[in-house]
Amino acid sequence: MKRLSQQGFTFLELIISLTIVALIVLAVNAALTIGLQAADKGQGRGSENQRARAALSLINRQLKSAYPLALQTEKGIAVYFAGRRDELNFVATTARPEVGGLEKVTYFIRQQRGQRSLWLRTSAPTLPADILNDREGGLWQETEILPDIDGITWEYLRQLPTQNRQEWVDRWDGKEERQLPLAVRLSWRARLGELPFEWHVEVPLTVRFPQTEMLAPAQAGGRSGRRGRRGAPGGDGR
Repeated sequence: MKRLSQQGFTFLELIISLTIVALIVLAVNAALTIGLQAADKGQGRGSENQRARAALSLINRQLKSAYPLALQTEKGIAVYFAGRRDELNFVATTARPEVGGLEKVTYFIRQQRGQRSLWLRTSAPTLPADILNDREGGLWQETEILPDIDGITWEYLRQLPTQNRQEWVDRWDGKEERQLPLAVRLSWRARLGELPFEWHVEVPLTVRFPQTEMLAPAQAGGRSGRRGRRGAPGGDGR
């Protein structure tokens, strides 16, 4: 009987064993929780990176299709391209088959519920009269491109006329420059998880100077009236 009683567990030993098992269970549960949280953060960051790459691809494609639309103003021929540090407006060839031709493209910042986002507005058809009067086309839509950004900056590459060098500027007015910039650079900062993340993209513009011979006589202020009577493009006053 004495031998059998020595093979059993005392109450203290049982408490110690249960405590050790509970600590092991807690440690395993904590490890699983940390692993799942890390997986969720990694998946979320991967999704955000994928969306950022899609936005970069869209911006790159639209800037490469930018078109120097010539406009006749009171000060002479101008090009529609208005760029600031936080907003960009230009004309590009549209990718929407139901519209065709050109569309007006605007990238702007919108703040909602304490968060800032980059938005895209496209409108078509793009007519010189609409642009001169700051009107949108009949078909327009707005899309959020980059949500929850900390900051964004547009810059424009200029060729200095008196020096053989180039410089980046934070403003571009096509009415003054009468051409498109050499390139456009976009930099933005977004918070992904616990750390901020920066993106940069530079897009060269291939077509920079307007085709002034395509101006309609009605837009050219009557300078080409004789051409209009000959049936030049736009001679019907459209």
